[in-house]
Amino acid sequence: MEKEKIQERITRTLGKVESVLDVGCGSCDLVRFLAENIAQEAVGIDIRSGGFHGKVRFDKDGTDHSADCIKGDAHSMDSFSDEQFDAVVTVHALHELSNPEIALSEMRRVLKPEGILFIADFTKGETRWHEEYYTPEQVKAMLEERGFRQIEIERAEVPFLFAVGKK
Repeated sequence: MEKEKIQERITRTLGKVESVLDVGCGSCDLVRFLAENIAQEAVGIDIRSGGFHGKVRFDKDGTDHSADCIKGDAHSMDSFSDEQFDAVVTVHALHELSNPEIALSEMRRVLKPEGILFIADFTKGETRWHEEYYTPEQVKAMLEERGFRQIEIERAEVPFLFAVGKK
């Protein structure tokens, strides 16, 4: 799915928040977008640190904003405190996680009460790179088992899905 369509969907879903975490941030591009358009503080975490450029601070409409990416594992996000973020996003990363259930539990832990989890990923049936993809039903079940509520799963352009859940 096109990057712009995913960014538009994130913007519509999250609105404006104070803080957001991007799990599986890759090169940190989405984190910069989040800091510029969604949140005052955007942080990314990825097991690889290939494209990170360090913390960036900037003034937007008289408000201090920051974007930062750190190397870390989604399965054990000890560098973040409980209930630290208003939102967590993960784009093209759920299928990469060796144990998505543990990672989703960590994502829920770092969300503030009423915080929003946003997932965008390929669905089962996609054959790229011979990786493990999940059906919308599997994603919904994983979110329910981790205690997320008000879960919405939408199959977008085949084979792609959006999933949203609240803490």
